[in-house]
Amino acid sequence: MAQIGTIVTDEIKAQFDLAARSRGTTSSRLASAIIADFLTQGTVANQALRQTSWTPPITVQSREFEAKTEQVFVRLEPFYFEELGRLAKERLWYRGTYLANLFRAHLTRSPVLCEAEINAVRQAARQLADLGRNINQITRKLNASLEHANLVTSLDFELVKMLIELESTAVRNLMQANVRGWGVCDAEA
Repeated sequence: MAQIGTIVTDEIKAQFDLAARSRGTTSSRLASAIIADFLTQGTVANQALRQTSWTPPITVQSREFEAKTEQVFVRLEPFYFEELGRLAKERLWYRGTYLANLFRAHLTRSPVLCEAEINAVRQAARQLADLGRNINQITRKLNASLEHANLVTSLDFELVKMLIELESTAVRNLMQANVRGWGVCDAEA
């Protein structure tokens, strides 16, 4: 059988060990079961994604924890080891990085973003900032002189509101899709 190692914080390792003991198993067997379940779910999801025009994300390694981390070894059957490699390669991560982020997503029930997802959030933030600047410029013109008051009638506030709602919805959907992609379906992003 193949072996996978990952580095996590002392806190995560302690929580994971406790979760394994409460289920009457070892950390390695619990990790193997989680990975196998995730890859089984991921295989179905990935087949659906291949049918769409989805492009794999680039890369980012989490820098959330600066403290010394611990290492965990996991044994996987060859099929699951290859699937883990394929999923990690899609994000340009090592297998261990992928596993660490998988555990982090499950334990914290929060998104773990890759570079492409971070760039999408940055783009949405830029677009919202641009809208805010435009509204500020219009407000300054109106405050400086009432001769520009006719500009207010030419501005479609409903359109601005719709654009803001679209960007907010896009970010919310991205976060929810990220959490679901890690197999954490009952979390709120």
